Amino acid sequence: MYCVIPAAGRSSRMGAWKPMLPWNATTVCGAVVDTALSAGLKAIVVAGYRADELIAEFAGRPEVVVVVNPDWELGMLGSVRTGFGRIGEPVAGFFVAPADMPRLPAAAFGLIAAELRDRAESRAIFAARSGRLGHPVWIPAAFMPDIASLDTGSRLRDYLLRRPWASVEVDDEGIFVDIDTPEAYAALRDATERGADPF
Repeated sequence: MYCVIPAAGRSSRMGAWKPMLPWNATTVCGAVVDTALSAGLKAIVVAGYRADELIAEFAGRPEVVVVVNPDWELGMLGSVRTGFGRIGEPVAGFFVAPADMPRLPAAAFGLIAAELRDRAESRAIFAARSGRLGHPVWIPAAFMPDIASLDTGSRLRDYLLRRPWASVEVDDEGIFVDIDTPEAYAALRDATERGADPF
């Protein structure tokens, strides 16, 4: 199974470029990649803004593929398309996990994979907690022709919620936590390094 990790944006709200911010012994993007790998997935990082830095970051790691979305300024939808296009083999679908969510739990991928084994039909599957949808999300390959035809500025989640979907309960607030402000980053990083529960 593959995990597409969009990391192409400029991080304009953050005031600093999120993918390469320090996170424990790695970076914010590196933490998401490591989580996907620990869940047994193949990681595809989609770069755009400052792509050379992400290419260099993962250059010594053959288990990580970095592809470049030349139209990254048009939004995340194009990065998901670019990542899926790099898979290059028949697959039932793929996971999407944004590069700014370093607290994503590896267990979420496993729980969704278990749900996939129990369902034959094509549907998106979200990690969720108490009815609130988070990440990662599984996207069936059968949806990709429609996704490829969406307007570039469309929101992928809006499309997925118009199609058959399900959710899997994950008892971890990390499925919601992305990094959008310097204050949030500092607080989350500090709590993580101290081994405290930031939630």
